[in-house]
Amino acid sequence: MRYDMTEDEVRDLARTTLDLKPTESVQAGVGQLTSFNKLGFAGIKDRPDGWYLPNETHFPALILEVKGSNVKFGDKERAELIKNIKITLTKYDHVVGILFNGYEIEVYKDLAQANVANDLKAKEYYLNLFATNKIDKALIYSLTRSINDTLHFNFVIKNLYHRMIFTACALVAKRFGAPLSAGMSFGMFTTSIRETLAASFSADLTKNIKLQTLLDVFSEIKLNASCSQDSINKFIADVTQISDNINSDFWNGEDVMAIFFNEFNRYKAKSESGQVFTPDHITSFMYRITDTTQNDFVLDAACGSGAFLVKSMCNMIKEAGGASTKRATEIAQTQLFGIEYDREIYALACANMLIHKDGKTNLKLMDSRTTDAGYWIKSKPITKVLMNPPFENKYGCLDIVANVLANVEKGTTCAFILPDNKLEKAQSRVRRWLKSCTLEKIIKLPKEIFSGVTTSIFIFTAGIPQGKKEIFTCYMAEDGLETIKNQGRQDIRNRWDAIEETWVEIIRKQSGHSSIQWIKPEEHLSYQEEVIVPMPVKADFMKRTLAYALFKLNIDEAEFFQNIKEHTLYGTELFPEYGKILNGSNISPMQLCTDGWKRFEIGKLFKVEKGQRLTKSDQKDGHINYVGASAFNNGITNHIGNDDNINPPMTISVCYNGSIGEAFYQDDPYWATDDVNILTPLFTINQYIALFFCTVIKNESVKYAFNNKWTKEIMEKSMIPLPVAQEGIPDFKFMESYIKSLPYSHLF
Repeated sequence: MRYDMTEDEVRDLARTTLDLKPTESVQAGVGQLTSFNKLGFAGIKDRPDGWYLPNETHFPALILEVKGSNVKFGDKERAELIKNIKITLTKYDHVVGILFNGYEIEVYKDLAQANVANDLKAKEYYLNLFATNKIDKALIYSLTRSINDTLHFNFVIKNLYHRMIFTACALVAKRFGAPLSAGMSFGMFTTSIRETLAASFSADLTKNIKLQTLLDVFSEIKLNASCSQDSINKFIADVTQISDNINSDFWNGEDVMAIFFNEFNRYKAKSESGQVFTPDHITSFMYRITDTTQNDFVLDAACGSGAFLVKSMCNMIKEAGGASTKRATEIAQTQLFGIEYDREIYALACANMLIHKDGKTNLKLMDSRTTDAGYWIKSKPITKVLMNPPFENKYGCLDIVANVLANVEKGTTCAFILPDNKLEKAQSRVRRWLKSCTLEKIIKLPKEIFSGVTTSIFIFTAGIPQGKKEIFTCYMAEDGLETIKNQGRQDIRNRWDAIEETWVEIIRKQSGHSSIQWIKPEEHLSYQEEVIVPMPVKADFMKRTLAYALFKLNIDEAEFFQNIKEHTLYGTELFPEYGKILNGSNISPMQLCTDGWKRFEIGKLFKVEKGQRLTKSDQKDGHINYVGASAFNNGITNHIGNDDNINPPMTISVCYNGSIGEAFYQDDPYWATDDVNILTPLFTINQYIALFFCTVIKNESVKYAFNNKWTKEIMEKSMIPLPVAQEGIPDFKFMESYIKSLPYSHLF
């Protein structure tokens, strides 16, 4: 049976459910005696039943009208609510109006009725009716350019990061009520920023003395005190417009400051430091694919301007019900941790967190590579790591990653943006990491994300050894953003949201896309972008045959081709011995048709062994061929007297480091360096069959590079295309006959 509630009982129920409690930034409450006049609407005597009025009027307000539960909603009741909404709209951009009798509810979004749940929810549910999916990015881009130009050319601030910090400090001041307005003198303008800045975090200095760094850096910025009043007015107007857009709760977690910092960074001169700001849509993507939630404790140990921390804070607070909840304060002050080594970038991070009014007390100015940083990380209850560490080795990229992985709790998910080949280059070191952590996923990012560097997201689980577990990899080839002249990369066609949803689902399910690969950690530590290898053609076999003929005739290959080029272009004399080479043979080459060829595993045709290193200082004088990482002279780089590691003749040497894929038939005993794999045939071979294999192997080598070596283990499992005999085995007879039919084969 339905219990009839009085109007006072309904009002009390609404107070509790909506959580209409005042804070330092909001007037909120319920009652019958408080007039609009008392709430700041001069001369208005009407009295709402409940109100939620933020100090910042571009945030949505809420007005409540209650009735006893025996009152049915009619025109009179609706008209009373609409009147109060109209009053509130004289001051606020948007207003939620709620008509409630304890059981029935009607909700108005400004003056239009909204389709909402049938039961009363917390106020954040209704305030989020005005959450906007897209901010005016074009406006942010134009304001950023205007601010940069004003500070650079009128305020004469030469350093880019000083311009960013000065702007950020002005935004902090604006956020905390600094009276910045047109017509202010230069002295009043700068003093207002400095004093408001100091006051905004004075209470936090006892918790984190390093916040003083922000004030210190601001004070060090050199300005042109004689800049015009128009310049001051222009800067204040632009900062005010930016400030009006900074409300992460209102913009569904889309961070205006992240967009602002990234756009500002485009004006960086080549001589300025290599700090790279992570694009806003990528911070959002990483938050989601790591399954980060409001219950996590997030670390960024190379936090830069604080983009990952702010994004996490925005999303976590939204999940918790909005910026006005108790959980929001708890999240901001206890669940976000950042480390930054660069003093000026650290100041920028402090400013960014202050702009968002919280999260600032857990930033540390220190070197993330150090033991002290490791102790600090270990002392925190970190559950997720989201990072874009500096890519360059000189800034200790992998040292930072290693220190984080070693000091977070077992089971912590750690996601790092790194250059695609970063782990491949340091594979020995990384494989040591994998004895105590697991590389779970590699998501290759679009090539345009970071100019000049192709990157991937590497997701680890700390404290759990890799073992034989394979790594999930995939390639998100595009993000939908396009480069706009003088405005950077933008989502002008609104494609990213759909792309993000698709890829979050693919990565969570680990299925559903053709780019997905499962790779073995002992073979690769990066996404293996597919390389289409064309089938070998006649010219490939002729080139390999000619190279072997020149070697057998003791003719220098480079000198030979230089002489041919000069003869052809300038009519110079050819060396006499070239005649028999250029005349070729009287045999007509056989037709080469690769249709019907099949792929065979190298390891089932050859025994593959790695060569042995021999330093220059250890090499003795002698006549034994020393085969190294060379593309010429059959791979022979020296002659030595060392005879304790000699490889037998009638084998193939294949370089896997340096001149990758250069394959040579060795018909004399030789020493192969550790850059070379030795292929000993498991079948009867001669020089003709060997040259056929050398050509096919070299052709296949386009898949590999310096950072993706064709190691012994990988080579054994590599598949090469070969002609097939009727028995389904390689057609060795055809291989021999084909090479013999080529013009230069008569020379050896």
